[in-house]
Amino acid sequence: MAAPSYFYEILQHEIASSNRTGNAFSLIRVIFRKANTVAAESNYVNAADILYFSEALKDLTRKQDCVARTGVNECVILVREDKSNVESLLTRLISAQLLTVENSLTVQAAAVEYSGGEKALTLLNRLDTVALSTI
Repeated sequence: MAAPSYFYEILQHEIASSNRTGNAFSLIRVIFRKANTVAAESNYVNAADILYFSEALKDLTRKQDCVARTGVNECVILVREDKSNVESLLTRLISAQLLTVENSLTVQAAAVEYSGGEKALTLLNRLDTVALSTI
């Protein structure tokens, strides 16, 4: 997975490219947490599960998509397609039991499509407000 700094660089490049060419792109936010934990318990995910999750996510995405870990339990996927085409990737993610690391993780996802002229921070803030679907 890409580091956050690399992801933000690619995001800026993709925004500039989209503004020039009109080509669409979308972002998918993926949150993973320890399954079967109550609020008082930690959502700490061990390193082995994170690595397994990362490999599974890499296998489910295309090479041209940028997958980055943007938080402790959060990834963002930059997909060079409009949101309607991203639905097929979301369907693959939802049906992929590999991502749950043998049901030890709860995985949720949401997607947004870039709107022309939108700033990176505005797009990311919009992504943060979209309701998550459980995988």
